Amino acid sequence: MTYCDFVKDYMKVDECKNNKKYSSAGHTFCWSKNNLKEAEGLYWFYEGDGFIIDIHDFYIKEELIKESTYNISDCISIYSSYVVSANGEKFNPYQTLTANSLYTLDFDNIKDDFLFLLHENSYYLCVSIGFKRELLEKYLSSININLDSFYSSLIETNQIILTKSLEKVAMEILNCKMDAPAADFFFKAKANEWISIVIDTYLNRKKYKIESDDNKALEDVARFLDDHFAMNVNQETLEKISKMSGTKLKNLFKEKYGQSITEYTQRKRMNVAETILLNTKLPIKEIAESVGYTSHSKFSIYYKRYKGKLPSEVRNLACKDHNLKCDYCD
Repeated sequence: MTYCDFVKDYMKVDECKNNKKYSSAGHTFCWSKNNLKEAEGLYWFYEGDGFIIDIHDFYIKEELIKESTYNISDCISIYSSYVVSANGEKFNPYQTLTANSLYTLDFDNIKDDFLFLLHENSYYLCVSIGFKRELLEKYLSSININLDSFYSSLIETNQIILTKSLEKVAMEILNCKMDAPAADFFFKAKANEWISIVIDTYLNRKKYKIESDDNKALEDVARFLDDHFAMNVNQETLEKISKMSGTKLKNLFKEKYGQSITEYTQRKRMNVAETILLNTKLPIKEIAESVGYTSHSKFSIYYKRYKGKLPSEVRNLACKDHNLKCDYCD
């Protein structure tokens, strides 16, 4: 069975031929409200030589639970997903699925007790690349590393540095509208870049070691930012909380969290805004103000950057699901 046949059988729908959202070099399958009561959206994938790139783009209408995963080890072995937007959990091992997170599955050794939960009224958007083990080991053959250690590291949770490093590649894939043959070269290059980033991060993992006292101070700063995300926090306040100089704080914060303090705050704002968008009738302008933006247009620009969609597009999904008149969708 080809991967395309597998997807068709799994989703119980035929390929959608009129997709204009993602590259025409791939394949698109759509779930409408008539196909699945819990979710609505599309699944897109591109199959290359030894790898598959895909995009999950779904609005979760009702709580969605998967108690086991499919086995596609004939097509791919190692599967890494960069989550643009989500509200859920993965179990065994436990991991929160939220925006700007990464999870990896080893389909050659997938557990029978795998559990995947997505909460209602949320948006699930992620970009993934799956590789055949043979392709990965082709890259690893010239590097003197323990393969078991390397594969074990891939499925670890909360890999902040790797997550941040893969974000740029994921967003470039998400925004690609190329047709073949240009798309073929592009996706092969992105797959190679993805592998290179994973290997480089593994080889440099010791470089990111932070002293325990500094690590605790950074976590205090992050928690403070989480609690005061809608405020313009003074840099001097953060320096006093961390007991660090401004330069040291900025450098160590970025090393630990893979992003600047400003970006960390912006992401927090966008995550809160998404929840409000999907679960309330507040006008988008008021939502922007509630998370710290006086400019509606600036809020929309940041939301698009971090979530892959405009806030109005996300609001319309919720309106459509609940059959609401969207006169509050600015």
